[in-house]
Amino acid sequence: MATKILLVNLGFEKFYEKTNIVGVAPTAPPLSLACLAGSLNTQGFKAEVFDFNIYEDADLVDTFRRFDPDYMGITFVTPLIQEANRISQLAKTLKPTVTVMAGGPHCSSFPESTLNETSFDVVAVGEGDFTVCEIVEGKDYADIDGIAYRKDGRVQVNPRRPFIKDLDALALPDYSVFELDKYHIAPAIARGNPVAWVETSRGCVYDCVFCNKNCFGKTFRVKSPERVVDEFQRVIDYGFKEIYLADDGFTTNMTRAKKVCDLLIERNIKIDWSTLNGIRADRVDLELLQKMKKAGCYRIYMGIESGNQEVLDTIKKGTTLEHLENAVRWGKQAGLEVVGYFMLGLPGDTEETMQQTINFAKKLDLDLAKASITIPLPATEMYNDLDKASRIKTYDWTKYKFHSVPSTIYDHQTLPWPVIERYYKKFYRQVYMRPSVVAKNLKKSIKKGTLLSDLKLAMSVKWF
Repeated sequence: MATKILLVNLGFEKFYEKTNIVGVAPTAPPLSLACLAGSLNTQGFKAEVFDFNIYEDADLVDTFRRFDPDYMGITFVTPLIQEANRISQLAKTLKPTVTVMAGGPHCSSFPESTLNETSFDVVAVGEGDFTVCEIVEGKDYADIDGIAYRKDGRVQVNPRRPFIKDLDALALPDYSVFELDKYHIAPAIARGNPVAWVETSRGCVYDCVFCNKNCFGKTFRVKSPERVVDEFQRVIDYGFKEIYLADDGFTTNMTRAKKVCDLLIERNIKIDWSTLNGIRADRVDLELLQKMKKAGCYRIYMGIESGNQEVLDTIKKGTTLEHLENAVRWGKQAGLEVVGYFMLGLPGDTEETMQQTINFAKKLDLDLAKASITIPLPATEMYNDLDKASRIKTYDWTKYKFHSVPSTIYDHQTLPWPVIERYYKKFYRQVYMRPSVVAKNLKKSIKKGTLLSDLKLAMSVKWF
């Protein structure tokens, strides 16, 4: 009988609760577990996925009784470590012999402390595609690179596994493990449902101080254009209506990105897609954006971060205000919707620079602008600098949530938290409550037939 593995995704709403974007938190089948399921099932194991975005504890009990897994794998982000441990303990109550594996950026950053703080048996460090297969086939832990585990009462951390160079060698993601009709994303950020995440590359070569690169590293690695188009067709065949690109840098190699678009056009692949994870303003040109539009992309997302050049330089963004203005203009010229991501309370921010960020967002006239208050994610350069300066106030990872006020997490270098929070709310008021913007969005909502859902979303925002 094949070894059985239950892959668990934690509830995303817990990550965004009490924030200004809770209404547009993207809930789609988790790509990481689709990839792991593909690797495991291709190797002859039997993997299923349990997603707490659509199920509850009682459903997990029923799943254990029916499926009786030998292994359970949990993927989680830093603020959900306690929730992940709770699910691990529940699993061991349901079946004491089950082996609990865990993975994700927190495990990759802090493998030893993760095991010391939880009931996990083994954690994957870095990319887990091949690592998990070696674990479940019963290979001796001492011989598996890229894991941490307990041995003789102590945590053993093995050497990291080299990053996967040939991404075409990976198994295709297995979407058959999901009940697609249970996934729905708000019209504000999706034209069609269900939505699939697709990755075309891994790794980011840039040095932004707020990013954690412990999972995929700084080396840019790609799938061939042919493989990418095959994956697009695959999600269409499964019944998905839209695609989000999961890449940290789809356009890092602009020539390759253009080839992907050319092949999508050549093979007449028809599906809406967008770059929800973001593309860089300095890695696009008008030709690329026009090709993306022709290939089915209807919306691009960019990490703009700040409207002040000195702040951009301080966070090592590597872009200029001119890059950003050009990219937005070219996106509009290509017929794309353009969304900007902004951060308030960045290192070096003052009241003046935050107002400049708000003014810049207004000047760009984006289709959607999303602001967050800067959080020092563990294992990032920003976090390490604050920790060395004794500005980190807590190591309670549950507090490290995006889009929340991090007054209990750290002391900002230049600003009091009430001021940052005031500018966070001010951002949404000044960007969205302009008469011209209200009229434009109202007209767009009526045309798209999304007026009621858009009004509901607007009412969920903390404007004051």
